This record gives sequence, C-alpha cells and structure tokens, in this order.
Amino acid sequence: MDSKTQPAQKTARTRIDLSSDHVCFSRCRQRGIVFSEADEQHEAFIFALKKAAERNAVTRVFGWDDDLQYRLHQAEWQACKPNLMLFEGKAIGSVLLESIAVVSEDGKTGERFLHFSRFFLMPEWQGSGIGSAVLAGITTLADRFKLDCHLQYLQGNPVEALYHRFGFRILAQDSQFVTMTRPPVGASESFAALKI
Repeated sequence: MDSKTQPAQKTARTRIDLSSDHVCFSRCRQRGIVFSEADEQHEAFIFALKKAAERNAVTRVFGWDDDLQYRLHQAEWQACKPNLMLFEGKAIGSVLLESIAVVSEDGKTGERFLHFSRFFLMPEWQGSGIGSAVLAGITTLADRFKLDCHLQYLQGNPVEALYHRFGFRILAQDSQFVTMTRPPVGASESFAALKI
C-alpha cells in the first residue's frame, strides 16, 4: 500500500494528571515530592524554571533568544500545562506526561504510547535523586499499562545517562535533538484504569 492509499492519521494527545495518588509514584512521596496541576498563576514560574534548567543546553545548540524562547514557552503552555513538582508546598520542578494515540481517518486507534516531556528541576534540586524518583514512577506506570514511553532532549544535555539507567534507548538523533524510547516490561493492566 503506498502513501496515497493509506488512510490519513492524526495524533490524539491526552495529559495524564499526576496529582492523583498513583501508586507508581511512591518513591516521590517518600522523598516528600507531590504533584499538582499547574494553572495560570504558575506560568511565569514555569518559564523561569525552563530558563534555569535548560538555558545552557539551548544556548549550545541554538543560541538563547529570550523573546523566541518565551514565545515557544507560551505555545507549549497554551497547548498543555504540565504538572508541578512540589516539596513542602514549594514548586521545585515540572513534568508533563501525555498519552498519545495515533488515530486513523476512520476513527480507529492504532499505536498508543506515553510521551514524557517538560521535565525540569530547579538547579538547586538537581542531583538530589528526585529525577530518579520521577523516572521510576513514569517507567513503572508505563510498565503497568504495557505502553512504550518516548522522550526527546537537546544534544549535549547530561540527562542521557539518567535515561539510559531507566531503560531508554536512542531511537533517532540529529544535530539538535535526541529521541529515546523505552518498551514496557512486566505485567499489564487495562489502559482505561489510567483514568485520563
């Protein structure tokens, strides 16, 4: 079947609310980390967080343009708000986990996977084990529901070693981005149990 006869496909994205009490994130709770939905009052913090956590990597690959980065942030913010990571009520980071479904023109759902993004910690919290606790929760959730998990980061970002430790492998890369994926392992549950 050539591309002219294949049905058109679109992507359906659904944000997974991590603020509900997912058993998969017990390591986060043990470290005092809870998740909360971001709302309009958090927009400035999320941009400041992105700058603090990602500015060096962006500068190396693209050069930092504050106006452009703010416009990109605004587009992401309007498309889907991340979850905040809180420690003792104080926002220290963000994470966005989405369920992605490829849907054909006739409405049939094909491939489904998780997409992990906007994972930022304020610099003073980096290297404290929080990133590992969050990734343990994400990968446990993916395993539980038998879903691949995808992510992307900028070339030169030191997070690659952390992602490798959690079973992510490089799927594709170019001079700017690295895309990684991780297949699920272990038992499965009904996807509907995710309550998204």
